[in-house]
Amino acid sequence: MFESFADKSFKTIARRYFVLNGFDGILTVLGITAGSFSTGVANPSVLITSSLGAAIALGISGVSGAYITEKAERLKEFKHLQNKMLDEMEDSIHKENVNKRSIAISIINGLSPFGCAVIPTIPYFLVRAGLFSMDFGYYFSAGLAFLLMASFGGFLGKISRESVIIFALKMLFVGTVTAGLSMVLGVGG
Repeated sequence: MFESFADKSFKTIARRYFVLNGFDGILTVLGITAGSFSTGVANPSVLITSSLGAAIALGISGVSGAYITEKAERLKEFKHLQNKMLDEMEDSIHKENVNKRSIAISIINGLSPFGCAVIPTIPYFLVRAGLFSMDFGYYFSAGLAFLLMASFGGFLGKISRESVIIFALKMLFVGTVTAGLSMVLGVGG
């Protein structure tokens, strides 16, 4: 299915959705982690349920929102091309690509936040299994979230041909602000 998506614009859109929505998944779980830490939640199942519930919601939102949006945009482009060609083109590769690319983008858009939210949730499963303390689970989860953010930042620095370190630091700054605000909300509650 993905072999026909070699054009540059598709790859650019897919990469953008992957990073943008993956970042949302990471920040969501980081916010849940920081808020729960500051209120003293001691039950890892609460964090697992909250984080996975958020991951599912982000995934479903990502798939459905991207599919509807991409399909509309690609149909607009297809109809514009159809008008220029003065042909129906219903059985063409162009029409086929409207559907395939919309589906592929929506899958990327949904799996990215879901997967990136699940990764920092893993420590809470290990806490529930009795392998770690709850405090260690919090630190491990936050560490994974910050590692993912720095990796995304480094990746963006690399593709923009700018400083990998500066981009990683920008992402880490956003994560730090998110964690800080989430902790303040928890302390005030």
